Amino acid sequence: MTKRERAWLLPPMSVLLSAGILLGRNAEHILPLLAGGVLCAAAVIIGRNRTRFIALLALTACIGAVAGQIAWHPVLPEGGLYRVSGIVSDELRSADREQYRTVLTNVTLNGEPVRDRFYWSFYPSEMPENLIPGVRVEFTGNVYHPSGPSNPDGYDFREDLLRRNITVGVSGFGNPEISASSAFSLQGWTAYLRYRITLSLKEVMGDEAGGYAATMLFGIRTGVSGEDRAAFAKLGIAHVLAVSGFHVGVLVAGLAALLKVFGAGPRVRFIVSAIILAVYTVLCGMSQPVIRASLLVLLGLYGRILKQPRTGLHLLSACWILMLLFSPVQITGASFLLSFGAMYGLVLVTPFLAKLIRPSRPVPRRLWNILTAGIGAQLGVLLPELYFFQTLPVLSLLINVPFSFVITFMISVYWLILLCLPVPGLNVMLGYVGARVTAFVTNTVRALSSASWISLWTRASTLLTCLGVLLLFIALCSLFRMKAPGRLLLLTAGLAVTVLSVLPVHHTGTEYIQFSVGSADAALLWDEDTTVVIDTGNGDGVLAGYLHRKRVTPDAVILTHLHSDHTYGIADLLDDGIPIRVCYLPEGATQCVIHPSVTELIERLRASGTEIRTLSRGDSLPLPSGEITVLWPEKGRVRSGQEANMYSLAMRVRLHGVTMLQAGDLDGRYEMYAAEPADLLKIAHHGSASSSSEAFIAAVSPQLILLSCNGLNRVADVRERIPDIPVFATPDGGALTVHFTDSGFSAETFLSVSEGGV
Repeated sequence: MTKRERAWLLPPMSVLLSAGILLGRNAEHILPLLAGGVLCAAAVIIGRNRTRFIALLALTACIGAVAGQIAWHPVLPEGGLYRVSGIVSDELRSADREQYRTVLTNVTLNGEPVRDRFYWSFYPSEMPENLIPGVRVEFTGNVYHPSGPSNPDGYDFREDLLRRNITVGVSGFGNPEISASSAFSLQGWTAYLRYRITLSLKEVMGDEAGGYAATMLFGIRTGVSGEDRAAFAKLGIAHVLAVSGFHVGVLVAGLAALLKVFGAGPRVRFIVSAIILAVYTVLCGMSQPVIRASLLVLLGLYGRILKQPRTGLHLLSACWILMLLFSPVQITGASFLLSFGAMYGLVLVTPFLAKLIRPSRPVPRRLWNILTAGIGAQLGVLLPELYFFQTLPVLSLLINVPFSFVITFMISVYWLILLCLPVPGLNVMLGYVGARVTAFVTNTVRALSSASWISLWTRASTLLTCLGVLLLFIALCSLFRMKAPGRLLLLTAGLAVTVLSVLPVHHTGTEYIQFSVGSADAALLWDEDTTVVIDTGNGDGVLAGYLHRKRVTPDAVILTHLHSDHTYGIADLLDDGIPIRVCYLPEGATQCVIHPSVTELIERLRASGTEIRTLSRGDSLPLPSGEITVLWPEKGRVRSGQEANMYSLAMRVRLHGVTMLQAGDLDGRYEMYAAEPADLLKIAHHGSASSSSEAFIAAVSPQLILLSCNGLNRVADVRERIPDIPVFATPDGGALTVHFTDSGFSAETFLSVSEGGV
């Protein structure tokens, strides 16, 4: 290899390592990847010059493929009921209707030790008072293997856990025993230390300010409410709530200033920084963003010791390679891509922008440098922001610059309070200052985020968006030597392609999607540009997430009845800023027995400006390719105080001449009122034996049955009761999609299905 080739080896190696990891992610067998790696290694040894350079790059791709295959296909213990013992090594977080979740390490199953970290979830009714981070727990629980997405554009639970080095899940908390751990666990000890520090911060600062301090210093996820996180995200400054490069930068800057006072040289500065950052990384629970930022800082400091400072691009490439070798699954994570995107923007775009204008005076020059740094970082995170969040903050550049100073001061105050916690009196005084600073920042963020125009809702990025952002990077990149007209042309093309790629597009065709939402119900009818939601699920965000990524506003939401497993998703839609123009309820829905929380949800919906209408037998809603006709309940026949399922909406949906019967949760006592011949049947009440009688099925005589339920046992029961009709079910097939055309219909499942599905 030539000297020039060696100098530019790291950037292409980082790209090929990433490509290899993504290849290994989908590879079923590791032997072909290993064989390719051996051949490439041999070529590196015997090759010369350009051949060795190419072979080394190919070897990098093979190493990535092997690492990706191992990372995404770990060997797991068998699922089932076990006596589980482990150390609580993370905070106890409440989610999913107050279900608690945390992480277990040093785990044994029926007394046998396992290497895996466990994701543990249980309900509040099972939790004793003395359960805190750091203790050892023993209980009977159900061990399972986390699953991937079961819906289009759905949340990948399995991959999210893998990025946190968690491979196994366990649910339940039967016959619990809690004790102090007899064996030392670093993760358990640091979790307990974070817990105690959080309590101390809240004691001197108050619950809200103390929670913010714990979040910004150590990444405590329960310290900030979901509403405040959403407000920070709308302003484009959500990164300040997750300990990452910004927070590590504040720590390193303070440390550097202190070491400069004592006249420390480069070697001492490197050693002290390495020790402090290592301790801080451990205290943050080995958080990947903290590891990335610390590694980047140390690589830069080490280059100064060697008196061979590398360019920012080479440092980032080296850090990228090391981080992916350490944890390949990070490559698909939002945090990883946002962190490196911002850094690549600072390294590749900011230098070019800084040279466009060179103010002669120090203050304007410094302000211009800050502004260009903000533009570079914002361009770097543009693609992952559009892909993961579908949000473009309008005032991001204007807000990020002043807020960077405010948040830096805020974090510095938090560190000072933390260091002074053991000093009585002084800790309270500083805590008061910290609380006032926190109140000022949070109130400002809440006020700004309340404006509807503060952020733009976009469609999720596509390959076309990638092309547009790439053109922007090339146009503004300091590495490329181009004349002004060429840069202007690329810049204009990049902006046009990026903007067009995230605008809503015209939808052609007609389809019905039954989402996989467990024992709940949520569906979307998409007929050309008309979208109708039929039930919204149990508040798991599946429906809202799909609509948000597609940049789709429903023309109508139909709630078949007011049970929580059909209505709680309304809150997700409202929280995500998805407007609901009109909501249809069955006649007398609010007169039935419903939970007070559902009543509050309907009132919240009404207060948001949604028009509430009722439907009864004979009412119809027009669609571009057909219509929806209500079959049940009958107007004037609804008795108050009855079970809501008795008066659940049953509808005939006719599209392109194909008929589908949507039975909601209609009770078996009334289902014959809605019995009409149909090509498809969305079976009632999740396949319950109390509905869908033999007479009803015979009257409908469908060619295909759609079943939304939770559990393969229910699927097997339905298929046994109705053996002659194919049953597409969400537990084994994931989301169910039916396509309607003038020549008929076709159905498909998101996942492969077991016997009897297709």
